[in-house]
Amino acid sequence: MSRILIRNGTIISMDPEIGDLPTGDLLIEGDCVLAVGEKLDAQDAEILDASGKIVIPGLINAHLHTWETALRGIGGDWRGPEYFRVVHANLAPRYTPGDTYLGNLLGTLNQIDSGTTTIFDWCHNNATPEHSDAAIDGLIDSGVRAVFGHGTVKPDPKEGEPHYSRIPHPREEIMRLRKERLSDDGGLVTLAMAILGSDYSTLEVTLHDFRLAREYGLLSSAHIWGTPDRLVKEGYHRLKEEGLLGPDHNIVHGNYLEDEELRVIVDAGVSVTATPAVEAQKHPAEPLTGRVMALGGRPSIGADIEIYLEGDMFYVMRFALQCERIFDNLAHASPESAGKKRMLTARHALEWATINNARALGLEERIGSLSPGKQADIVLLRAGDINMFPVNDPVQAVVFHAGRSNVDTVFVAGRRVKEGGRLLYSESDLASKKQQLADSGRRIMEEGGLSHLANSPGS
Repeated sequence: MSRILIRNGTIISMDPEIGDLPTGDLLIEGDCVLAVGEKLDAQDAEILDASGKIVIPGLINAHLHTWETALRGIGGDWRGPEYFRVVHANLAPRYTPGDTYLGNLLGTLNQIDSGTTTIFDWCHNNATPEHSDAAIDGLIDSGVRAVFGHGTVKPDPKEGEPHYSRIPHPREEIMRLRKERLSDDGGLVTLAMAILGSDYSTLEVTLHDFRLAREYGLLSSAHIWGTPDRLVKEGYHRLKEEGLLGPDHNIVHGNYLEDEELRVIVDAGVSVTATPAVEAQKHPAEPLTGRVMALGGRPSIGADIEIYLEGDMFYVMRFALQCERIFDNLAHASPESAGKKRMLTARHALEWATINNARALGLEERIGSLSPGKQADIVLLRAGDINMFPVNDPVQAVVFHAGRSNVDTVFVAGRRVKEGGRLLYSESDLASKKQQLADSGRRIMEEGGLSHLANSPGS
């Protein structure tokens, strides 16, 4: 079994028993971390000199609609319901399986390039089994670790068709994927259900989908806002009565949830994922990171949609932390309360993007920290680059200063997928796939009557 010794790096382990090592070593054996410490002895191992580098667990993106990669940047100035009207009702139905494959492949290669080793691919544009298979193929071909969230489409119904809110999640497709392609819970790509949930489906459909996920032992995840117009007015109070809440469920957003309902969610062990950079575009409500922490929970964060903005988890960490600080400052704006102001730290943000995100995906025992026995998902950052140097506090350097340009080497399950600042993916194949992605997006937008958005100077 191959062994690699990462030597003389500044290690931020995110494991409380190991802590941070100003100068330490990390030993990989096969696909796992074997040991972390100072001056490890591994004479038979390949030596990877990490002098001048910061070693962190691979970042985790806990919410990403990867299939939308070809539509990057068309919605950065949207301020209303354009996402549903333009994307789900108009452009999404024009996707072929090939379009989905390209979005997932290039979208996940971008995540790897920016130091993210695991994504929750929340795939809600899979109209056919072929679309789902193409999405999974894109994830596998990229080399990323992924939870594939099988979702359902949201087109405007044609005459005589039921609204999507009344259509249960397809049992036959979950059964097929669970028994065939994604049957191995220890695999690099695993299965979850991206369900409509209580905001976007009737009570009957909501209960059906929760129970289907439980039946097949799957994580379920739902977009939840908690606004008065949600379809199941009782929301998570009703789901608690039904005995359906636990760590096998994840909510995303939740900005308008009342305190008591959020308490029900957190107390049940449900994970909560905020996407503050996207939420802030249209919503004046506080993201749930701080509110969840105040209830004793462990918030999670994700990029959400690149239709609006960058999906880089360094950016997401920074924005999430600073957004939380804005709301904390507003809550303690008066001189009398200034001394009580909470100050969340850079380490909190790094926890959100690593160990907390691993928990949200049900993968805390496998990833999220540099702990012996866990999978070797590891990122090396060049601390000597001009935008980071000098590094006085490694955690602050990672959260506030680092970016994709500093990502030198990336391992996923002990396999190098980026080295020396370059993706280990065929450059000629990548150039070809990028052109195909540009052509895919242009065709989809032209068919949707949006050719004015399809200009692509980089193609």
